[in-house]
Amino acid sequence: MLVRGRDLAPALDGLAGEDQALLAIGRPVCPACRLVPASLAAVAEARPGLAMVICDMAAPEDWAVREAVLWPRGIRVSPASVPVLVLLRRGEVVASRQGGAPAHLLDAWIAGHLGPAARPVPEGITDAEQEVLAATAGRRVQHGVVKGV
Repeated sequence: MLVRGRDLAPALDGLAGEDQALLAIGRPVCPACRLVPASLAAVAEARPGLAMVICDMAAPEDWAVREAVLWPRGIRVSPASVPVLVLLRRGEVVASRQGGAPAHLLDAWIAGHLGPAARPVPEGITDAEQEVLAATAGRRVQHGVVKGV
């Protein structure tokens, strides 16, 4: 489920009723954030019982909800720290991490906190992830030049 930042409170309330859930927070202009939906689609296939919400923090009013919605739950995020992935168990934060990764690496991180997946995520880059990487190649190169990488 994709929600905007200002729609995050009801989405989080829905996740509070789930035994296990994952919240992904990103920005639409961030190349790493654009990879997260493709990676999580593969994780969702491997973990059908894991509820997921991807939150798109696009506008200043989306970011304005952090203090009331995220901070009381112990979720710290800023525009510079996205993407951020948060694992929840019955609404309580279990773990969080900054940065995206291929699906198999994200699933390994999840497995360390929630146990193994019902079906393993194959190592390597999925076709969907490869498509996103190709589409964001120019922007990623630009980021590298700005950061001096």
